[in-house]
Amino acid sequence: MPLAADRRRTLAAVAAVVAATALLIWGLASRTDSSARGRAPVASTSPTPTPSVSPTPTPTPTPSATVSRPRPTPTPTGAPTPTAAPTFGPSTVKPKGAPERVVVVSTSGTTLVDATLVPTRLDEGVLAPPFGVAGWYAEKGWAKPGWPGASILAGHINRRSPRLVADTFGRLTQVRPGDRITVVYSSGESVTFRATKSRALSKKAVPKDDSIWDAANPEPVLRLITCDPETPVQGGHYKGNWVVWASLV
Repeated sequence: MPLAADRRRTLAAVAAVVAATALLIWGLASRTDSSARGRAPVASTSPTPTPSVSPTPTPTPTPSATVSRPRPTPTPTGAPTPTAAPTFGPSTVKPKGAPERVVVVSTSGTTLVDATLVPTRLDEGVLAPPFGVAGWYAEKGWAKPGWPGASILAGHINRRSPRLVADTFGRLTQVRPGDRITVVYSSGESVTFRATKSRALSKKAVPKDDSIWDAANPEPVLRLITCDPETPVQGGHYKGNWVVWASLV
């Protein structure tokens, strides 16, 4: 199957370039408010990467399946109170329509995330959803949740409005392996994943981790990214990311 192999190599190269040139840096520290600019700052360059721009980086070791730092997450003022878990229909592979909602429910039945999803694309090299929603990476070549390949969801950990409050991914650092992640589509269909890893990574490590930017994966996988609020603040922004990996139930 030489054509299939060529396609996978091309997708892998695209994924590597996008990962290297569109690193997400989500969330705000308590002393910063980027809402006036309409987006969180990111480290990025070109919005139209091509496979020939950069070779695929050497894969880094896959992180441990356990949480890197099992510790409580500080809760900003105004964080939502956990609510009972919503219910959904059967999980559907390749759901129709557009992703509209993401819900993360812990194994104990607590809702950790319940956010509206909006398509998010690179804007002058920047990828950041508005505050109050989460974004699914809608650039060409990237999968929607439940379709083959890695689908990327991103959101803010907190914001100032005018005081520090939790944003849509304010509890993402509490996600643990086994928690369920459901994406609901405009068609009424939904697709469910189970978290397999949940851990902190440096913002230098995130673009080099091929397990995150896995566009060529033949199976549907899901990645959720935000900031790690326990890392130091530099230039008004957290220095670390928090990433959740998930696979189909």
